[in-house]
Amino acid sequence: MNDSVLITGVSSGVGLSLTEHLSQKYHVLAVGRQEKVIQEAFRHNKNVTTYCMDLAKPEELEGGLEHILESYPYIPYVINNAGVNRGGTFDSLDMDDVMRSFRVNFFAPLYILKKTIPAMKANNFGRVINVTSGAPLNCFPGYGAYSSSKGALNAFTVTAAKECSDYNIKINLMSPGPVRSNMALDAPMPPSVCHPTVDYLLSLDENGPSGRFFWLGYEIPLFPELEGIRWLEGKADERYRRVL
Repeated sequence: MNDSVLITGVSSGVGLSLTEHLSQKYHVLAVGRQEKVIQEAFRHNKNVTTYCMDLAKPEELEGGLEHILESYPYIPYVINNAGVNRGGTFDSLDMDDVMRSFRVNFFAPLYILKKTIPAMKANNFGRVINVTSGAPLNCFPGYGAYSSSKGALNAFTVTAAKECSDYNIKINLMSPGPVRSNMALDAPMPPSVCHPTVDYLLSLDENGPSGRFFWLGYEIPLFPELEGIRWLEGKADERYRRVL
């Protein structure tokens, strides 16, 4: 079995911690934006190969991923971890910040899977973790760009999992929890608390879950219970309050 795992956002926080942890078992293809930082962090680790690219820049993402796939055409494990959090109320946000949030948090994972899933299908094996957050479930004020971009990632992940259901490919979401990172310097937990959940998701067998949301060892529901709603008929039963 090919043991390569692609991880994005390895310069700090969860990505850095996961790279160190998973390099004990896998060959890590470590993608980060800060070239000197990632080269220095992993220069003594023979199980890590570093690649520098800014996922917010489509040309860097496309060129960088093409370069990786030339050497590793089949990557069975992918962790889309890189994230951007641009705070501010929706009416004060700079649109460039909004677009950067979506490019890193949503479009980059979509593009990476678009390019890596075909080989997973050809080999009938793949394990994908898209790192998300509880933010799109809670929708805290001041985090509209982050929450909406992660919400898009959640919806895409569930859709992609359904589209790959005929293969031994598992695509899941993981929120690492309230861990310290450059986005949350005062968070109460170290990034390593998510390691057991990542290990679990990477080691799923062919009957394991796909299209689900996991957080610190728990499976968290993504959607409300919608039984009794007949979408195509435009009707819902008495469980739902009718306002018109």
